Amino acid sequence: MVASMADKRIHFGVSVMLGFIFVVGGHNGVSHLSSIERYDPHQNQWTVCRPMKEPRTGVGAAVIDNYIYVVGGHSGSSYLNTVQKYDPISDTWVDLAGMAYSRCNFGLTAL
Repeated sequence: MVASMADKRIHFGVSVMLGFIFVVGGHNGVSHLSSIERYDPHQNQWTVCRPMKEPRTGVGAAVIDNYIYVVGGHSGSSYLNTVQKYDPISDTWVDLAGMAYSRCNFGLTAL
C-alpha cells in the first residue's frame, strides 16, 4: 500500500524526476494549495518540500534539465499566467516570465 500524502488533494500537477514523484498544488476540498510533496517509491515515503509562492489548482507541471516548471492554474481568486521553476536539490523556487494568457486545467509536457 502506498503511504498517504500530508495533504489530500485533487486537480494537482505531477512530475517525475530523479526517481521521485513530485505532486504540486491542487485543492484539498477546502482551499487551494501551494504545497509540494515528493514521493520516494523505494522508501514508500512522502516528504513535504518548500511550498510554491502562490496556491495553484489546475496547474501544469513539467521537468526540463532537473527543474520542475510550474505553469498557470487558479489561485482561488483568479486564473494565473505566472511561471515558477523549482530546484529539488536546493529546495528553492524562482519566478520566471509569465505567459501572455492565463491558463488552468491544461496539459503540459517537455520534449
